[in-house]
Amino acid sequence: MDVTRLPHPPHRLPLLGDLLGGDVRRRPLQTALANARELGPIFTRRFLDRDVVFVCGADLVAEVSDETRFAKHVAPGLAMIRRIAGDGLFTAYNHEPNWQKAHDVLLPAFAMSSMRTYHPTMLKVARTLIGSWDAHVGGEPVRVAEDMTKLTMDTIGLAGFGYDFGSFERETEHPFVSALARSLGYVQAKTRELPWTAPLHRGDDRRFEQDVALMNKIVDDVIAARKASGERGTGDLLGLMLDGGELDEVNIRNQVITFLIAGHETTSGALSFALHYLVKNPVVLARAQAEVDAMWGDAERPDPDFADVGKLRYVRQILNEALRLWPTAAAFAREAIVDTTIGGHPIHKGQWVMVLAPALHRDAVWGDNVEAFDPDRFTPEREKARPVHAFKPFGTGERACIGRQFALHEATLLLGLLIHRYRLIDHANYQLEIKETLTVKPTGFTLKLARRTERVSVTAPAQDVERTVAGQAKAGTALRVLHGSNLGTCREFARRIADDGKELGFDTAVAPLDDYAGGLPTDGPVVIVAASYNGRPTDDAVKFTAALSGMDGSGVSYAVLGVGDRNWAATYQRMPALLDAGLAETGAKRLVERGEADASGDLDGDVAGWSARMWQALLETYGDPGAKPQESPMWTVTTIGGDITSALDERHGLRRMTVLSNEELVDVEHPLGRSKRHLRIALPDGVTYRTADHLTVLPDNRPELVERAARLLRLDLDELIAFSGRAPLPIDRPVTVRQLLTHFVELQDAATAEHVRLLAEHNPCPPERAALRANGKSLLDIMEAHPAGTMPLEVFLRCVPAMRPRHYSISSSPLSSPTEIDLMVSPLRSSDFVGVGSHHVTRLQPGDTVRARVSPCREAFRLPQDGPVIMVSAGTGLAPFRGGIADRVARGVTAPALCYFGCDHPDVDYLHRAEFEAAEAAGAVRMRPTFWQAPEHGWEFVQHRIVAEQDEVWELLEAGARVYVCGDGRRMSPAVRQSFLTVHSARTGADMAKSQRWLDELIATDRYVEDVYAG
Repeated sequence: MDVTRLPHPPHRLPLLGDLLGGDVRRRPLQTALANARELGPIFTRRFLDRDVVFVCGADLVAEVSDETRFAKHVAPGLAMIRRIAGDGLFTAYNHEPNWQKAHDVLLPAFAMSSMRTYHPTMLKVARTLIGSWDAHVGGEPVRVAEDMTKLTMDTIGLAGFGYDFGSFERETEHPFVSALARSLGYVQAKTRELPWTAPLHRGDDRRFEQDVALMNKIVDDVIAARKASGERGTGDLLGLMLDGGELDEVNIRNQVITFLIAGHETTSGALSFALHYLVKNPVVLARAQAEVDAMWGDAERPDPDFADVGKLRYVRQILNEALRLWPTAAAFAREAIVDTTIGGHPIHKGQWVMVLAPALHRDAVWGDNVEAFDPDRFTPEREKARPVHAFKPFGTGERACIGRQFALHEATLLLGLLIHRYRLIDHANYQLEIKETLTVKPTGFTLKLARRTERVSVTAPAQDVERTVAGQAKAGTALRVLHGSNLGTCREFARRIADDGKELGFDTAVAPLDDYAGGLPTDGPVVIVAASYNGRPTDDAVKFTAALSGMDGSGVSYAVLGVGDRNWAATYQRMPALLDAGLAETGAKRLVERGEADASGDLDGDVAGWSARMWQALLETYGDPGAKPQESPMWTVTTIGGDITSALDERHGLRRMTVLSNEELVDVEHPLGRSKRHLRIALPDGVTYRTADHLTVLPDNRPELVERAARLLRLDLDELIAFSGRAPLPIDRPVTVRQLLTHFVELQDAATAEHVRLLAEHNPCPPERAALRANGKSLLDIMEAHPAGTMPLEVFLRCVPAMRPRHYSISSSPLSSPTEIDLMVSPLRSSDFVGVGSHHVTRLQPGDTVRARVSPCREAFRLPQDGPVIMVSAGTGLAPFRGGIADRVARGVTAPALCYFGCDHPDVDYLHRAEFEAAEAAGAVRMRPTFWQAPEHGWEFVQHRIVAEQDEVWELLEAGARVYVCGDGRRMSPAVRQSFLTVHSARTGADMAKSQRWLDELIATDRYVEDVYAG
């Protein structure tokens, strides 16, 4: 981009550029905002020898938000944060594979189901702050920004990682918090440092290195404690990263630090600005008081549930307006990925610009008087009328803030509780002064507090939707409820709609949209519940969306409910709207206007309101006019078929498969022998697989664990249980306690702080209550250590998740074994932990059945039919390569193939040795085992042999070989990567940075592919 043609501040100096224009060093953001007012929607500033182009007009920001032309750029200031957070989500370069891996692993943590689990922790920490503020009522003022920072740090620590910073109980700051604050201040100062002054800051440099080392150690200790506990399936951010196995330990540490930075800095700033504007705008405050009073009345201690927070629409508008005026992450950089233009100015691939969000949020599209605080700018009507790229407080595109929904739920909850409880007194007539670090916050802002004694009387508006539906469908009317869902929210709503449809007499079925890519049925209505994924179809709706334009919709009747989050304004409801319009264009009949359910608002209310209108429309067309009002019969008779777990199995798409054999692969009599089992399983009719696919298994808890749980819960194992209303688990019949605890729930997950609080409520012993802690142990462990109390079963079931499927690589080839599959499984066992899935699978006997399905592996992980390959694995990670090598034998492929395989001892656990030696004799592979307990040539592990045989490895790589790695993602996978970097550096003379770029390119082009798991 030719910056000489862009406006810039006056009085530019040689060498220094615009450094002396405004208070650039202390207030760079506010200086840039002043420049934008004077220079317009695009301008440049020069910092020494570097020109930075700022973009702030709504039209121009819409251009750089186009993901086909621009992507995130890690600008110099953000690159400095890499010294703290490495390749975390916020600071990773686009080409670094860990960004996509971490994004995919962590995205479920911000699904609606996960958000509901965080709510109790958010409420607990909010009450801790309120307890602290109550002590200031009528006394000393509270320091707003500082207390908001304590709250948000404690919330992300507990909800994300099970770590309690205890900020409100400590007399001094937690060492991590102090080190983080100093480090962020150092990084900010470093970005403004003049090059020739560096020697003056060596003391600061040393202190920074010490602070980073301290933070790393604290986080590493948290990770080590979680691993040592053996807990799995916690569902929080740390659990997802450890259980997923995709991320190495250094990257997990980077992600934890990233979330601790982003999860507390931005939210605390937003809350502080919102409280400032509330005390300066009494009319706005009165409206907010009316809203919270209508919900909680005179309650001394409101107990809002998750759905209540979405109903605080005006409180949420207040937060959005505060974020408009002062977005706490105030600027983000965008890089051209093709040669293109911005507002007519050419920009070349690789050049970047900085979006100045506070200036964007003051563009003319926001109307007159943009400096005024007006939450009504965020009414749904005005939001719809505004350009979608006009509001960017969380960045843009696929790399926008992944945790925005978490932050806004936390902030809305707290702000509502504070408005309900206190009179906020601006005792010092505070005038806004902004402190700029990584983010922006009010500085020196204090409030005095008094308890509110009067409530605002509110008359609830009449409901515009009748939520109850009368009538019955004609007998035999089919209703298909189809979903487009990545994270499960739309799938769950689809199931609820189907359940309601059954009660209204429809014959219902639930399925993903892709099941109907060949066309929609005409024998009954079709209801679609769909979301967008970054403006694209969800994984289970890709085929349907692609086929939609060619469908014949004649005779099809449909209704569409879109589920989304208005925070993603640029893509909000994009796919539901496309599906709705596309179906209409095919000639299908729309039964009711498309519904919009907003996850950042009253989601359940939106769904309920639309559902009532939808049922009314369906019954007008498909209802039985002669049906009489339903009378409660004296009794009903229900025939229940299938097995006890039928409903659970159906939810996961499982079939019953018969075990044909289960044999030991290892000499377990040898002192080094660690069991590894070889299972052969018959596939049901109609089920097929491809090489390297996975078998997804739903296991059972072992009997001794079930008996222990029943004893601690003080239940009779043979006692019968029936659920009324909506069951907490997919159970369609009465079950015994033994069946419930065996098949349906996880019993070894770590207890959260909220679980311990519930346990304390049912423990009558004060010393035991005081000693209860969420220490990484399971609920059963904690109950056993504190036996005075127990949990009612209904409370226990709220705390434990449903049984989760486990995934095992298939080790056979369909070319040689099309109707049977093989598995290699190591039982996971330590002194105090037994793996649920591996124990279940390895104990199966011939003739037993396993509930399972075949799941496809990543397409990139399938070995090519020809061409050179390098396979690297350890232990049972050899499984998919056994199938791939069998394919090569069956096809007669003799292209070069190296298989590096780590085991303990050649006489103990060289798995399937005779089979692999026969394949090697046939020319299908060259086996390269390593034995860490009996190393040959000093090669303990696969990485050592790869480096030692670098001539052969490099020859294959130069010939286009693809590399496949399977096994332990914590130790082996990072070590193998390092070995390939060493090979490249040794063969080319490149430094490690160049070698890393080479490996990154292999990964990006699927020439280096990993399928790794947590070790």
